[in-house]
Amino acid sequence: MKKSLLSLSLIALTGFNGFFSQTIIIPQTTTKKIAPANAAHANELMTPGRNCLTPVPDEAWDLAFNAMVEQFKQNQIANKTSTNTTYTIPVIVHVIHNGEAVGTGSNISSTQINSQITILNNDYMSAGLNNANCPAAFTSVKSNTGITWCMATKDEIGNVLAEPGIDRINRNTLSFTAPPYSNTGYIDGTIKPNTIWDPTLYCNIWVLNLGSSLLGYATFPAGTGLAGLTGVGTSSNDGVVIGYGYFGNTSSGFAPYNKGRTASHELGHWLGLRHINGDSNCGNDYCADTPTQDQLHGGCISSSTPYHVNVCGAGTSPNGEMTMNFMDYTDDNCMYMFTNDQTTRMNTALTNGTYRSGLTASSGTLCVGVGTQFTATEDKADVILFPNPASNTLSVSTTFKKENNVTIKIYSAIGEMVSSRQIANTLGGTYNFDISAISSGIYFVTLSSSEKTVTKRFIVDK
Repeated sequence: MKKSLLSLSLIALTGFNGFFSQTIIIPQTTTKKIAPANAAHANELMTPGRNCLTPVPDEAWDLAFNAMVEQFKQNQIANKTSTNTTYTIPVIVHVIHNGEAVGTGSNISSTQINSQITILNNDYMSAGLNNANCPAAFTSVKSNTGITWCMATKDEIGNVLAEPGIDRINRNTLSFTAPPYSNTGYIDGTIKPNTIWDPTLYCNIWVLNLGSSLLGYATFPAGTGLAGLTGVGTSSNDGVVIGYGYFGNTSSGFAPYNKGRTASHELGHWLGLRHINGDSNCGNDYCADTPTQDQLHGGCISSSTPYHVNVCGAGTSPNGEMTMNFMDYTDDNCMYMFTNDQTTRMNTALTNGTYRSGLTASSGTLCVGVGTQFTATEDKADVILFPNPASNTLSVSTTFKKENNVTIKIYSAIGEMVSSRQIANTLGGTYNFDISAISSGIYFVTLSSSEKTVTKRFIVDK
């Protein structure tokens, strides 16, 4: 939706702790234009099925965070910074179980957990399930966020984790009450403080039995310098909570929310995104490239696009509403995109957030291969991958010359090596890899020699 801007002096915003120069541009907190919903849709439910309990942030948080977004944009322009910046976020999944065997009930398997990380990487790189169904009117704003999620391989004191990215906790050993945990106050006040890992280093995700009425919720990014705000993460509660049946993509999941999109949605909140309707009828989500939306939609919208054209008033959604956006409430099969402006908000959180800004740096030591092995060195012209995206064959072209014992390895985004080749010596050339058995997702190619290491990222799209 469109925003009007005003200037405020830093004197009026003393809590911003030096994030801004003396004059900043702040979007007004007026909502999108409100108009009665079309009578033809009056019987639609506001939140059928999906239930997210992420608190609506205070107006003061909106004002401060929106100012950070505008400053982030201005800095990109002033510094000629690329909008293709990439971020890597180490994840630790706290599995709160009731003593069940691994792979049973709430003590979900590593396969289920790893499937969720793969889904996140695909979704945040605009390569997820059904993304090719995006209506033509929205393809120009559909965004590859540049955000990669990785399973942490070390705990807070440097010990290697037996299961990367997984912290299994029997609730009986910590005397937690018996599940289900439908009381978010108990989760935030007892479970989280007793299990959280340093939120400046890890993205904390708690997976547990939430009962049948709640899928998950998240904390919004701290970092505005304002005190007493609702729903903002702290050192004892920052992170995301998700019901165990909605985490990952396995047969044990609870349909129609068993494709891992609850995590994609909640982590959007964790990175500063509002619900696409601004949490009110025709409200404001502070993203100019999302159409004004009268409500959150459940199920899968069956009508042909465009849907709900200008239902909030003339010109508010000429191409219909973006029900396939991750910040709506549609079924997992039917949400598959973020927008460019949503990406800007998430990048702002990762640049300025108290518990977000150091995550990519920490990934260099906390994630398998991140750093020299997994951080893509995209400026290196001596290695070229094609095609990218690829489906059956990936060609790796290198100009490495007079270097012995060159190794080419392909890794998944969660650190699993899926292919490797040793070259005794090279004068440069092209090497083909059969990737027909590799599933869709984000992967990394690493070329290593005694002289240097180059890493490139590519997408497999079946």
